[in-house]
Amino acid sequence: MPSSSSSPPPQSGDKGISSDTSLHPLGQISGNASPTIKQAFHNPAMIFSTLDQGKYRVLGFAMETIFQRVLVTTISFSNPRGGQDGLSKSKLNVDAQPSCDGDLNEGHPQSITLVCEVDVYPDMANNYHILHGGCTAFLIDMCSSLTVVALTMTMNSKPTEVASFPPEFNWLTQTLNVVYHSPSPVGDKLRIVCTTMPMRELSSNVCVRSEIWSTNRHRLVASGVHNMMKMSSKLKTSISRL
Repeated sequence: MPSSSSSPPPQSGDKGISSDTSLHPLGQISGNASPTIKQAFHNPAMIFSTLDQGKYRVLGFAMETIFQRVLVTTISFSNPRGGQDGLSKSKLNVDAQPSCDGDLNEGHPQSITLVCEVDVYPDMANNYHILHGGCTAFLIDMCSSLTVVALTMTMNSKPTEVASFPPEFNWLTQTLNVVYHSPSPVGDKLRIVCTTMPMRELSSNVCVRSEIWSTNRHRLVASGVHNMMKMSSKLKTSISRL
């Protein structure tokens, strides 16, 4: 990962890094997603909460620290294709294998774009006070997973339906490829833009493209492609017994 010398990292409360980790107000999540979908992402970390002694808690690697500071700012989906062409393609491909490159059925979004923001804190940096490569991959992994949750909720829910909490997440990582473009020092504000590739309604695979931008420096920090597969019911049962 690119690195360079840097002055000592600012601490929480110093100029250039915010100490406010309060939840994102619902009204500040932009995009054309429904209020029900946006409400579920009011506290992104709780999307992947763990049932612990009868209560849902945020547990796991970097979940109680780094991911707690991630805010969702935009959830937006593209307009469905619809029309006769879309119907014809769906009928022609009805027996085809599911693919993240497949056409969508009428009435479903072509893709979801979800945008997150987070400040680079010292606990996210390497010894050069630059965003650590492992943390970069973690942010792409988790934010792209949030995007898949939003897509799944949009495709499965009805306009008047109340979303379950926490939303069901039945996806596993197949591959996660990351390209590092430029360093991001402590104090940077990052904007993470994740967009799903078109997915058919019954697809068992989904692909998410992600870009991490430094809003301070107007530079692309990293980009990645996350391929995920739907968890089988047998595997889900086995995991629940662990």
